[in-house]
Amino acid sequence: MSSTDRFSGHESFVCRYGWLPKVYREVAEDANLLRTDEKAIHRLGIGRNMVKSLQFWAEASGVLRSAADGGHEPGPVGNLLFGGRDAVDPHLEKLESLWLIHWHLSTRAVLAAWREVFADSRLVRFDRKQLIEALTRRGAGSARTLAPTTLEQHASIFIQSYYQEERGTDDTSWSPLQDLGLLRVHKAEDGRTLFNTEPRAPVGLTTRVFGIALSEFMAGGEEGEVSADFEQLLKGAGSPGVVLRLDEHHLRTLIELLCEGLPRAIRFSDTADTQRVILNTKELDPQYRLRTEEVEEHV
Repeated sequence: MSSTDRFSGHESFVCRYGWLPKVYREVAEDANLLRTDEKAIHRLGIGRNMVKSLQFWAEASGVLRSAADGGHEPGPVGNLLFGGRDAVDPHLEKLESLWLIHWHLSTRAVLAAWREVFADSRLVRFDRKQLIEALTRRGAGSARTLAPTTLEQHASIFIQSYYQEERGTDDTSWSPLQDLGLLRVHKAEDGRTLFNTEPRAPVGLTTRVFGIALSEFMAGGEEGEVSADFEQLLKGAGSPGVVLRLDEHHLRTLIELLCEGLPRAIRFSDTADTQRVILNTKELDPQYRLRTEEVEEHV
């Protein structure tokens, strides 16, 4: 296990529809909103535990980040989706935005279940018991012993974030990530509920979000020219292929589309001897990089 793995903090609530754009706008107006429970409860219209959960998901998704003075400021994902006149998706209505949030949760938020299933891809087909067992192994080296209930709740939140059996009339109680269809379910012959995250057509995944994922995986914070083998992009831990659950065909198609649109920034060397992607971050269009600066004009 990584010492940074997180198993709690979500207060047993999934990230709900409407939470992220709302808290982004509220914090843009009052950076200290989440420092005072009573004020946050009043402004956000939810209970104390939900406020804590909302803060957890806003930080984990990159919509907000902690500020030096103890308050909060817009995070890179929040800036891109909700910030200013150039906001990509002010009301979180597009599937591409959910793919970006999924990418950030799986690669940046150090959430144990997301790492286990989507970043490290140790579990592709599993039941709830197998997920809890895997989380138990991840938590074995933790400085403090993790209670079984903590592991069970974390597993449940992960599953509920991506799958729900029945949808009621109140969509605000549903996690938007369920719309990605990344967690599919079927019943085993013995009656167990099995979850499947095998690659499938990535409905709603745009070249913009794929380009962000590709540049973050290949370059991180480095500037200049970097390269990676196609196999690494397809199967490497934390790679776009693994996290976004892309098969070889869809990964190749997305890379080729990027090459067509950004010929100076990205090249695909596909020969009998090598399949390699070369990326020059200095030539990369800004829309393929998360904005990290604080946005002055907010929605």
